Amino acid sequence: MKALVREADDSDDAALCELFARVAMEGDLSLAVEREPSFFALYELQRLIARRVFVAEVEGKIEGVAAYLARRGHLGGRVVPVGYLGDLRLGPRLRGGFFFGRRFGPRFRACLADSNAEVALTAVLATNRAALRFLTRRSRRFPDKPVYRPWRAFSILNVHFTRRRRPRPTRLEVRRATSADLPEVAALLARDHARRPFGYVFDEELLRERLARWPGLRLEDFYLAFRGGELVGATALWDAHAVKRFRVLAYRGSMRWLRLGFNLGAPFLGCAPLPPAGGVLRYAYLTHTSIPSEDPDVLAALFDRLYADAHGRGYAFVSTYVEDGDPLGAAFARYRCTPLPARLFTVSPPGSPWNERDPGAGRPGFEMALV
Repeated sequence: MKALVREADDSDDAALCELFARVAMEGDLSLAVEREPSFFALYELQRLIARRVFVAEVEGKIEGVAAYLARRGHLGGRVVPVGYLGDLRLGPRLRGGFFFGRRFGPRFRACLADSNAEVALTAVLATNRAALRFLTRRSRRFPDKPVYRPWRAFSILNVHFTRRRRPRPTRLEVRRATSADLPEVAALLARDHARRPFGYVFDEELLRERLARWPGLRLEDFYLAFRGGELVGATALWDAHAVKRFRVLAYRGSMRWLRLGFNLGAPFLGCAPLPPAGGVLRYAYLTHTSIPSEDPDVLAALFDRLYADAHGRGYAFVSTYVEDGDPLGAAFARYRCTPLPARLFTVSPPGSPWNERDPGAGRPGFEMALV
């Protein structure tokens, strides 16, 4: 069947939400992402310099989508435009090679050129083996297909709310942020992200924008750690339910047994059970996590307090980014966690120096809550 590829507009909102709800992210945990009331709302939370959403229609119905977003970011010691390639969904009536390999490749190259970016970042679930094969495999049939270069292995670490826990003793002062802390929090984020590949260009204005735009995010949701009066770490809890939700379509393999065991103990631990297939996950994200020292004790002190405060609010877990071999991963050792392995890739057109170039050392400027 022939597909028509075009750029999406606001009139496609409902159809895009419907596509996302029926095309799952497959793995041991099969998930559908719900973006109602607006597919585009998640993009409005970000300070973007470019946004292009492409759809493929088969017999008048949207069966595929891919999005390109661009913002200013830190890369190679400079502030430059950087891209993010995401929201890729291909329905069963669409041949992936046609849409993504043959038709999206030239559009991706044009998106980079129009935004003055050289490279984009993307994330893929490691359990979605079919997607990994499709995206990374090269074929002479599709010479313009973007090149996916593996960069970082990480886990979407889901830290479960089980029994109540008191924060461990610490020499750090840990407290929630107040309005007086905003300049210092913004300065910490700015210093930290300036060292990160794809780091955000933080300032007070950006932090204020996020507090105004992200539904439900308040400054008092930030937890701060001080040592001798110096701010040495920050993190925030954010519930993204207003702009995106994950509905469980199926539990398979290890996730089936994990859910069974977890839910057997949930009533005795006073925590929310994992929903059945068809149910919506109740969870929150750790966002704006900044520990320049990479000291797990700082993050542990912050998370202990956050966990104690958020326990009993109905969340099944808190989701956070933890790299393979990440020193900050030790902060969650006392908690029951479920890692969902994923991969970060750089994406560039064939023939680009970025096909082989590494973005450099340091924690990526990747805000998992926004994808």
